[in-house]
Amino acid sequence: MAVSHVSHFGAVVTLYILVWRIVPSNQAVKQQIAFTAACLHVISPAGLFLSSPYGESTFAFTAFLGVLCYVRAQEHRYLPTQQSALPFAAWTVLSGLSFAISTLIRSNGLLHGTIFFIDALTTLRDLLRTRKPAPLFRLLGIIIAGSLIAFAFALPQAIAYTEFCTAANSRPWCTRTIPSIYSWVQKHYWNVGFLSYWTPGNIPLFLLAAPMLVVLSITALSVCVESDQLLASIASGTNQPTSTADNTLFKHVAFQLALPQLILAIMALTSFHVQIINRISSGCALWYFILAIAVHDRSPGGFAGVWGLLGERAAKLVVRLMAAYAIVQGGLYAAFLPPA
Repeated sequence: MAVSHVSHFGAVVTLYILVWRIVPSNQAVKQQIAFTAACLHVISPAGLFLSSPYGESTFAFTAFLGVLCYVRAQEHRYLPTQQSALPFAAWTVLSGLSFAISTLIRSNGLLHGTIFFIDALTTLRDLLRTRKPAPLFRLLGIIIAGSLIAFAFALPQAIAYTEFCTAANSRPWCTRTIPSIYSWVQKHYWNVGFLSYWTPGNIPLFLLAAPMLVVLSITALSVCVESDQLLASIASGTNQPTSTADNTLFKHVAFQLALPQLILAIMALTSFHVQIINRISSGCALWYFILAIAVHDRSPGGFAGVWGLLGERAAKLVVRLMAAYAIVQGGLYAAFLPPA
C-alpha cells in the first residue's frame, strides 16, 4: 500500500509536468490545464485500486514517466532551439525503459510499443530520403526503446515457460505456436476471449464500463480527426498566438498516444472483463489532458469532439460521474464484487 500511495503521488506530479510541457500556450493556461489533468487522475475511476496493493498506480507512474521522456525526446525533434539527434535518442531510450517497466507491471503496457513502431516507420522514411546521420541516430534510439518494451513483455513469459514447460513438466499452453501463459490463464481460469463476456448477465458490467469506454474513444478519435479544433480550444484561453513548432509537437504526441488508448478501449469492449477498463484506463495519459482542455474550453462554439459528445458541459458531467462512481466502487470493492 505504501508503494501504491507513493506511486500515485508520483503519477499525479508526473502528469502535471507532462501536460504543462505539451500544452502549446502561455504559462497561465499551461498551469490551469495541467492542474486540472492532475486532479482528474486523483479522482480517476480507478478509485481504491490506486491505494490498494494493485499495480495500477505504479503502472500509471511509469507509463506517465515514459510519455514525459517521449515528449522530451520530441522537443529535440520539433522545437527549433533544441533540435539534436543524440539527446533525442537518449530521451527515447529512457522513454522505452519506463514503458518497459510499466509492461512488467501490467501486460497492456505493450501497447505503448505502437508509438515507437510508427516513429520507426516515419524515421526510416526520412533516413532513406536524406541519407544523413541525424535520422539514423533517431532510428537507433527508437529501435532500442521498442526492443526494451518487447523484452519486458517476453521476460515473464520466458520465466513461466522455464518453470512450467521444462524438466518433464508440461501444461496445455506449452505446445502452442506462441506459448503464452498470459492468454492461457486469462482463457482457462477467467473465461476471457473474444466476445466471451457478451452475455445477458454481464449487461450491468457493460453499463458500469460504458462511460469510460466512451471517454477513451471520444478523446482518442478527437485527436485523430479534430486536432485543429483542439488547438483552437487551447488558444481560447489566451490572446497570444502559439508557435507552429509547439502546435506540431502537441499534435504529434497526442496522435501517438491516441492509438494505444483506442486499442485498449476496443480490447476491453470485445475481449476483457469489460469493467476493468475503469481501473486500467488510469494509466492512459491522453484522456486526462484532452478532458481537461474540454473543461476549460472558452472558444466560440466550444470543442465538442467527434459526434459532438465532449464539450465543456459533457466534460464536467464526466468529472461528476467519476466522483460519484468512486463511492459506488468503494462499496462494491469492499464486498468483493465487480468491478474488482
